[in-house]
Amino acid sequence: MTDIAPLSPDVGRLTVVYDADDAFCAWCRGWLEAQPLLVPVRFTPAGGAEAQARLGVLGVGVDLVVIAQDGRAWTGAAALVMCLWASARHRDLAEALRLPVARTGARAFFSAVTANRAVLDRLLPTGPEPRLSPS
Repeated sequence: MTDIAPLSPDVGRLTVVYDADDAFCAWCRGWLEAQPLLVPVRFTPAGGAEAQARLGVLGVGVDLVVIAQDGRAWTGAAALVMCLWASARHRDLAEALRLPVARTGARAFFSAVTANRAVLDRLLPTGPEPRLSPS
């Protein structure tokens, strides 16, 4: 898996592998889908047939994985940065989070979110995945 590293706009389409059964992950998917994107993004649930075919055992129970069309893959905080990088509004933030001094903060943020997903799930509405309008 690739760390938070320099990127080029020629990554092709990104595939985001996420936990479709988790309310917070579903909310994040809806948020990213509502963003103006600089690269195409598609979503596939972790544990699904496509994720297992592309990732093997990593396709089961992972928090977040992003795969570029050329086969590069990112997990955890690096995957979060890739999601931000795909969006027109947040690419500058993603570029800043790639700097060595900010990587620790990105990892700490992602770890805190992951550790508190149950709390975040309770704060979000249940039901179908939200379709948020860009803000």
